[in-house]
Amino acid sequence: MTLAAACWLALCSVAVSAQPAPGDQHYRQAAWAFYLQQPAQALETLQLAPQQDQRTQLLEAGLYLQLAMPQHAAKVLAPLVQDDAAAGLPQSLLNIALLQFARHQLELGNESAAKHYLSRVNIAADQSWLGQQQLLQQLLHWPHIDIPAAPDFAALQQQAEMPYIISNQALALAQAQPQQALQWLDGLQQHLQRPQQQSFWQLLFSGQWQLLFSSDWYLASKPQGFVYAEDEYQALHDYLQLLQAQLHISQQDFAAADAILSDFAANSVLSPAALGLYSHILTEQRHIPTLLSVLQQQIKLQPFSIIAWQAATRIGEQLERALQQQDALAAYCWADQYYRQQQQLIEQQAAPLQVTQLEQGLSDWQQLQVSQHNELNRLQQDILALQQQLRQAPVRQQRLNRLEQVTAYKLAQQQQLLSSQLPVLQQRQQTLLQQAGQLKQHISQAGAEPMSLLLADNNLHPQLSLLQQAEQRLAQLQASGAEPANSSYQLRLQRLRGLLQWQYYDSSAQRQLQRQRALAALDSAVQQLDVNLAALQQQGDKAARLSQVDLRLGQLNGQQQQLNLALLSQQQRLLAQLNQQLQQRRQQDLATLADLQRYNKEAMARVMERVLLLAGPAEAEARND
Repeated sequence: MTLAAACWLALCSVAVSAQPAPGDQHYRQAAWAFYLQQPAQALETLQLAPQQDQRTQLLEAGLYLQLAMPQHAAKVLAPLVQDDAAAGLPQSLLNIALLQFARHQLELGNESAAKHYLSRVNIAADQSWLGQQQLLQQLLHWPHIDIPAAPDFAALQQQAEMPYIISNQALALAQAQPQQALQWLDGLQQHLQRPQQQSFWQLLFSGQWQLLFSSDWYLASKPQGFVYAEDEYQALHDYLQLLQAQLHISQQDFAAADAILSDFAANSVLSPAALGLYSHILTEQRHIPTLLSVLQQQIKLQPFSIIAWQAATRIGEQLERALQQQDALAAYCWADQYYRQQQQLIEQQAAPLQVTQLEQGLSDWQQLQVSQHNELNRLQQDILALQQQLRQAPVRQQRLNRLEQVTAYKLAQQQQLLSSQLPVLQQRQQTLLQQAGQLKQHISQAGAEPMSLLLADNNLHPQLSLLQQAEQRLAQLQASGAEPANSSYQLRLQRLRGLLQWQYYDSSAQRQLQRQRALAALDSAVQQLDVNLAALQQQGDKAARLSQVDLRLGQLNGQQQQLNLALLSQQQRLLAQLNQQLQQRRQQDLATLADLQRYNKEAMARVMERVLLLAGPAEAEARND
């Protein structure tokens, strides 16, 4: 399983198993970006989240892994695997993360870290990942692995890793009990048989149509065991056949091995390995014509491989063994020229690589090295993944800059709105409250007096004032003991008061209603102004939040620049490692070719000497004749 596939498996489970809280948009947007195969954008979105919890940290660790930054992933993942911290995560989710990170550490060659993370996996509550756990344990402890008394097909029946686990156990068992190991492989072959699902029409025309009306049809059609894809099934089948052939060869049972390899699929991905075993069998059985054909196929199908190089010399050896000295000499001479050509081609095709060459395509020799060595293949995939992220870096940087500009513009608008509108609204609120208070006071005073001047109109107001003055003057006269004529004045004042009172009550009701309406309008205006002030204050809160977002965007912009530099530095470091290892492979291949060429020249000299010795008597006989 590749790193990208591992991250996909773990993080999709994160997104499905750990349901995001309502309103947690950053997590959901990051999960969606990850689904779109955009890990850098997902990481950027995740870092904008105002709060970080365990599931976001787990997603962040997976994104760092997909970006080929295992150090950052380890730093994020370390606190999550602690006993106290892991209590908040589902065990199945934690198992996925630990298994994938342990596998990645193993691919990096850090076995101690891989063992540490694997030891934290708890499969007791979740058997779904039993196969991955056992396979990782075998890889970490090979060849000292646990061998059960019998293969546990039942427990591993639904595990995709079942054939790899049991075949590894059989290989370890073969060191002491090869026959029992062969029996295990035979049993494994039987469990790899593709399930024959009975369809509706098969049941209908086979006389078993009664099963269609019962639940037994589902049981009859349900596959028993893990169902492999066709290509993977064929590869597993071929791999087990190769293991069986190897065990037969180790027991000197060449006939059984020949029976397996003679019918081996020519289009299989393992056909080169099968040809190598088959050539060994033919060598032991001295089937020289067939062996020569197999050796020629190895040279044709496996250029730049040590098997093909050895096959070039073995052709001459087999002809020499058949006492065909002239043909053997010709084969050795051809092998010498072949080695020279291979050395020249390796020198030409082993030039240091650049990133563009990795994208456009490698040379035949470089492609062979990358396909045969997992570490080189991983380096190539990581470099290409980093290149893809670096291509998207300007787009991410431009998006962050645009977000900063938009946030700064909105923040300036909010601040300008607060500085210009807030004082005006506050002053208007004070004015309206003052007017409403005065109007309430007038209404209260008018209600307390029988005929208040506050409710009189412009024509009635001076008359009421004169009446009140006259009544006050008459009261003063009565208090001073004035003449009885004052009673006539009092009668006239009462008549006048009655007339003015009739006029007053005729107009005061309308004035009272007008003032009540004016007071209600003032109250409504005050309420609307309160709403406007509250909305403006909310805008002030938004301004504070925008300030935080602007600050966070600035920090993220700096982090993005650092991330781009880290990605570029990581890519250059991985490219240097790839070129260094390729150069080491080149030196090893050239050294191997030099050794084979030296051996071939020695054989060629030996055969040439024999040819000359045989040619001497033949010439003497020709002269005598």
